[in-house]
Amino acid sequence: MTALWALTMRNLKVFLRDRANVLFSLLAPLIVLGLYVLFIGRMQSDGIISALSEFGVTADDAVQAFSDSWMLSGVMATTCITVPLCACGIMVQDRIRGVSADFLASPVPSWAAPAAYFLSVFLAGACISLIVLGVCFLYIALSGSWLLSVTEVFAAVGTTMLSVLASSTMLVFLIGFLKSEGAFTGINIIFGTVIGFLIGAYIPVSSFPTWVQYITLFVPGSYSAGLFRGFLMQGAIDEMASVAGEPFAEALSEQFSVRLNFFGSELPAWGAAVVLAGVALLFASCFVLAAYLRAKKHRI
Repeated sequence: MTALWALTMRNLKVFLRDRANVLFSLLAPLIVLGLYVLFIGRMQSDGIISALSEFGVTADDAVQAFSDSWMLSGVMATTCITVPLCACGIMVQDRIRGVSADFLASPVPSWAAPAAYFLSVFLAGACISLIVLGVCFLYIALSGSWLLSVTEVFAAVGTTMLSVLASSTMLVFLIGFLKSEGAFTGINIIFGTVIGFLIGAYIPVSSFPTWVQYITLFVPGSYSAGLFRGFLMQGAIDEMASVAGEPFAEALSEQFSVRLNFFGSELPAWGAAVVLAGVALLFASCFVLAAYLRAKKHRI
């Protein structure tokens, strides 16, 4: 366990020392936030306010809370993916420089190095994502849109941890097959750009064609986004229902894909959590098997 802890801390220090890499891991969430502040937020708020004005209803505060919580849900869902992805760069660097081979040839147990990679990716993703979540809570409080209960706050924290766990296991396994920094950089850029659209961080999933909506169901981040929206937006939806009526609030929730549509059926929060836990278990098993086969091949 001492070797595992030492290797994990070593990986974390290498990741945090590269400030450009840390900043790049936050690029996708910053893009979501920037687009919201500059364009999307105003468009969303104006559209909802215009729809309410037709019924003679004024609910600017409720609209602001709804828009803010929707945007921050997308920020958190992307953060829980892009931060672990960038932290996986340590694996690629070590493989190129021969450090991974040195670990296998050293007296350190063969399982320690792969386990340390996973733990460092998970810890980096969890710590930075929780910091981003704290910033999101601060933003909601300062903007006057705080409608969260204590239960919803802790549920958002739990969602963050589960989302990072699922992303880390999947990414550590997949990135383990890369053998060049160029390939990792390319995947990092492409994946970091596309993931925001696939999980509906920029545009509601309901706006996509049906076949694209089905594709998003095979992206684990979609379930993270669904959980974050369910917890962070519930207070705003209740407030909207109280000032504009239950039918309007339900229609608005459907239009903005607050509840995850699973092949025509609404997926409850526990269902999304089960999917993420299943993803974590599946890829953790695959990662352990791949690490065992690599170690066995090296001994031969």
